[in-house]
Amino acid sequence: MARELAREGGGFRDTVFTTAEIACCESGAHPPQRFAARFAAKEAVLKALAPSGVRTLVWQEIEILTGERGEPLVRLHGATGRLAGERGVGAVRVSLSHTPGVAAAFAVAIARD
Repeated sequence: MARELAREGGGFRDTVFTTAEIACCESGAHPPQRFAARFAAKEAVLKALAPSGVRTLVWQEIEILTGERGEPLVRLHGATGRLAGERGVGAVRVSLSHTPGVAAAFAVAIARD
């Protein structure tokens, strides 16, 4: 992730992450690890919503933010938000973990009441 972020122009960062995600990742310690964990979370959310893998992904439609207590929050936008609604999803929860060499995430789609 560090190599990708260091590329001139920031195309990857600006294509994959929202302005809020970029601000969050760059404001804390170890930005590459924070970006990598959010990238893993976006993939995990997509797989929880569209397990068949048929869905075209718009990375910025899945937004991983930080809550008041430091917990990761998932916000869905656009077609991804509509897909979640069509599938009866009321919320998506994620867990993130990262070290200097590895980032992992787990996502669970929770049914609407």
